[in-house]
Amino acid sequence: MPWTSLVAMQLAEDVASTGGGSSYARPEQGAGSDRVQVETLRRDLQEASKRLESLKAEKAKIESEASMYRSLAGKMESDLKSLSDAYNSLEQANFHLEKEVRGQQGRRRVLSIPDVEGIRAEAREEAQKESEAELNDLLVCLGQEQTKVEKLSARFVS
Repeated sequence: MPWTSLVAMQLAEDVASTGGGSSYARPEQGAGSDRVQVETLRRDLQEASKRLESLKAEKAKIESEASMYRSLAGKMESDLKSLSDAYNSLEQANFHLEKEVRGQQGRRRVLSIPDVEGIRAEAREEAQKESEAELNDLLVCLGQEQTKVEKLSARFVS
């Protein structure tokens, strides 16, 4: 039994033996009624002690649950912050990608269809110049071969 219960029982016995704290004895109450009173007080005290222990156990359980819920709330708050940070990071990356796409679209608009035609014309001119240069090289080679043929023919005839 906890010491509080023992103290309460002792107080109940003292109250019963002194007649509620009065110093004079009451002749109308005998020893039997004192015992009944003490027994009633003892039962009341035991019930109160049981109720107190029950309330203490309930309080401990509630405090434990409160602690668990505080911990859970802290974890959820931390998870929420992590999700928020991740979301903000994704939004930032999305913003940069959209900006890059807009930049690419702007460049594409700069190269309009007339510019493409101009590029094609330049490419044709360059190809023609290269072809003419190769043709000139071939003509030079042909001229050299013709000279060789003439020299050989002159030798052969002579």
